[in-house]
Amino acid sequence: MLPMMALCFLSSPEAVWAQSSTPAEAPAESEKKIPEPEAKKAPPAPKTLPGPEKLLNGGDFWDHWKFVSEESKETDPNVTWKVVSGGQDQPSVLTCTGKPYGYIRTQKTYENFQFSMEWMYPGDPNANSGILLFTAEPDKVWPKAFQVQLHRPEAGFVFPTPGSGAKSANKLSPTTPLDLPVGKWHKCVLTCRSGSISVMINGIKLGEVTGCDPSKGAIALQSEGSEIHFRNLVVEELAPAPAPESPAKPKKNGES
Repeated sequence: MLPMMALCFLSSPEAVWAQSSTPAEAPAESEKKIPEPEAKKAPPAPKTLPGPEKLLNGGDFWDHWKFVSEESKETDPNVTWKVVSGGQDQPSVLTCTGKPYGYIRTQKTYENFQFSMEWMYPGDPNANSGILLFTAEPDKVWPKAFQVQLHRPEAGFVFPTPGSGAKSANKLSPTTPLDLPVGKWHKCVLTCRSGSISVMINGIKLGEVTGCDPSKGAIALQSEGSEIHFRNLVVEELAPAPAPESPAKPKKNGES
């Protein structure tokens, strides 16, 4: 039996405190919590682009186009421009008398897109017309734009409308005239991305114009003195051209 003093000592508050204040053992390495890595943010979903748009596809033609001419107030646009059925299993044809001088332009504007169409001069071997790209307001003859020439001896030439303020880094002047017989359909494909215009006629790439300002606007078809027919007018919006990669910096001596 322990002496009374010993029992008092063991049951004293100081002794209890001394026992409870003993530090706990540190957790083993395997028990330590490993911080979870931060979740990576998913890249933004790419913008969904609409599919090809047929510019002669039903409905009221003038819901999609605007008529501009030197004599807009005195001219009936339905006389200068007409949509004619192409017959069974044939596309509709847009005919233009060429008079008065002017153009029709899309109500919508486009920046990165591909525009394709077919054209034919029914009889005049020296016929003239053209396509206007990145056409800007105000509407006038002639607007601030870039012209793709359809004049037979110079088809495929691309240049800013003279005196309009449109600018580009270069012009396109094909060296060899294309063989474009009268009375036959010819196809033009124009690819416009990030201020550049690439021209292809009848499957032949003629070249490219870059640094266009403006680089966004309407698509227009010219009435320029000659009867001309158009068909299969299709525009498709594209993603912008990818940015060029920065050149790698040269390494200094001693760098790995």
